[in-house]
Amino acid sequence: MRYVEKSLTEGERIVYTTRRHWVVLIGPSAGAGLLALGGIALVFEKDFLWIGGVILLVVAAGIFLSGLLRRYGFEFAVTNKRVIYRKGIVSVATDELFLDKIESVLVTQGLLGRWWGYGSVSVRGTGGSWEPFSYVADPLLLRRRIQEQIERRSSAVPA
Repeated sequence: MRYVEKSLTEGERIVYTTRRHWVVLIGPSAGAGLLALGGIALVFEKDFLWIGGVILLVVAAGIFLSGLLRRYGFEFAVTNKRVIYRKGIVSVATDELFLDKIESVLVTQGLLGRWWGYGSVSVRGTGGSWEPFSYVADPLLLRRRIQEQIERRSSAVPA
């Protein structure tokens, strides 16, 4: 069970979740691939060069694992009551903002972000501002889901 699912209150349901976009894996994958190629070449060498090859392979695996953690150690969820941001896998840090405390949702996308469907999202609350969350997959859909839930809550409250 995901962290966000475990933190739901009574009557609260998840409307939308997203993670970081797959583009965060490009750099670590490329770096790990190059190191792995060098490591594989050295593993079959004689003398003590094979030890360097094994070390390069271990470092390559570590770099690739760090990329996976950058992607899967991040979760952004919209519920019918709040917006939840979770960061981390072993050590978890969360931020939560109730929908009725949200003033604005800012989405920033560069050219590649528009083409590939990622961007930065900042949610501003009445008490201040959250830092921008970068490489969010489909940030426009995330903003739309937040706005839809805010509208539902405001229309459900009698004036």
